Amino acid sequence: MLVCRSGQGNHTQQNIGGNNMSKLDMYSLLQLARQHVEEAEQDAKENPTSDSIQVVIVEPNKKPYKKTIPNTLEAMKEIVGGYIEVIPCGVTDKKQQIILTLNEEGKLLGLPVNRKIMGKDILVGTFFISAANMQGDNITLSDRQCFEIIRKFAPLEVYL
Repeated sequence: MLVCRSGQGNHTQQNIGGNNMSKLDMYSLLQLARQHVEEAEQDAKENPTSDSIQVVIVEPNKKPYKKTIPNTLEAMKEIVGGYIEVIPCGVTDKKQQIILTLNEEGKLLGLPVNRKIMGKDILVGTFFISAANMQGDNITLSDRQCFEIIRKFAPLEVYL
């Protein structure tokens, strides 16, 4: 612990990760973290996870479609054909995160091109789109959200 003396009195500082922070800064940071946790807990109550979720599945050279799937890692791995990678790609009107789940090793495995995200990346293999609450839990998409995602991902070139 390092004590700094200034004209304003003594301020105790701690070295955290190479940065000196005053107790006031640490207190503010803890308050911010506590507030975020409370918001995430409230969001999880308003947007609960369930045993099954409605998602939009996007296969190469096919029109996207909605499907209800088990909310399990095994089901997700089966859809994408391997280990999953989750990419945030937007926010709903209810402030839920829109996430795209695809095969983590898709490009290395030479999976077929699926969609070109203009200005960003090329997605390969089958992927699906779902929502997540602030705690990161997969939650179901509404029918309206599915319709909007299907419309957006229908072309082979997508603008996000």
